[in-house]
Amino acid sequence: MGKIGIYLLANYPSREAFIEAAKICNTENVDFLEIGFPFSDPVADGDVLEKACYDVLKMYDLDDAIRSLHDVQRIFQGKIYVMTYANIVYSPGVESFTRRLGAISGLILADLPLRETKRFERALDNHGVPVIRFLTPQSRDADIDRALRDSRDFIYFISKRDTTGGEFSLDEDVRTKIGRARDKGGVVFLGFGIKDRKDVELAFQYADGAIIGTRAVSELNRGIDNFRNYIGSLKK
Repeated sequence: MGKIGIYLLANYPSREAFIEAAKICNTENVDFLEIGFPFSDPVADGDVLEKACYDVLKMYDLDDAIRSLHDVQRIFQGKIYVMTYANIVYSPGVESFTRRLGAISGLILADLPLRETKRFERALDNHGVPVIRFLTPQSRDADIDRALRDSRDFIYFISKRDTTGGEFSLDEDVRTKIGRARDKGGVVFLGFGIKDRKDVELAFQYADGAIIGTRAVSELNRGIDNFRNYIGSLKK
């Protein structure tokens, strides 16, 4: 059985709904959370998450996101990863930013090239916070080997050549690349396009876990009861 991770955008659609969603994920035994910090130029996000980022930024700032993260850390018993963009981390100083986050399981920087990962990791060594490495359908064998070298957590494999959302599928080339990473000892979680139990089961055939973002955020925006029912349906 693979692991399920749920992406939540900090304070979306409101602080109260975000905190309640974290409580539901804890009750439903979600394996880990990916907490997104909103950014004004979310280049990796599709239309749904891009709009959500803009809506949050009208009401909350980075300090609000960090305060809400601390609340979630007291609620959620599984692993918590923070997802954001490199400039948000780099501008105040990588170590200073990371100290403010408290205990997290890893940092996911959506626009960080693989070749720059070590630069950030050196600044995080004292905090024991790994930077999650990405692989994509365009990754070459050399890229896969480089991502696995010194990796201290999972590999985030982006399933398709596009932004978040859309449909989920795994062509033969992608399946081969996932297999290469796993054969070399990597733990691979799939993301982008996974939306329901059927997609989760397909992901589990080839990878160690599935990350659900756009659909989870959409359901939460429809209301907390919709979100609760949706999360419950993923493990049935």
